[in-house]
Amino acid sequence: MSRIATSVTEHLKTRGQNDCLDITARVQRAVTEAKIAEGLATVFVPGSTAGVTTIEYEPGAVQDLQEALRRLAP
Repeated sequence: MSRIATSVTEHLKTRGQNDCLDITARVQRAVTEAKIAEGLATVFVPGSTAGVTTIEYEPGAVQDLQEALRRLAP
């Protein structure tokens, strides 16, 4: 019987407001360790002060995102 779902919990620390973390390797490792060949990986952050988005994680793009967040929610 094939696996329908699996769950992995990760605990991350940030440096505070508008901090951005690249979680690509963590998600890839979780998928690899679960031996999932096809399907969907969903990332969820509980709470009202965190968020998940996709971005090309390079210094200019991260800085632009952080500046936009500071303007939206100073």
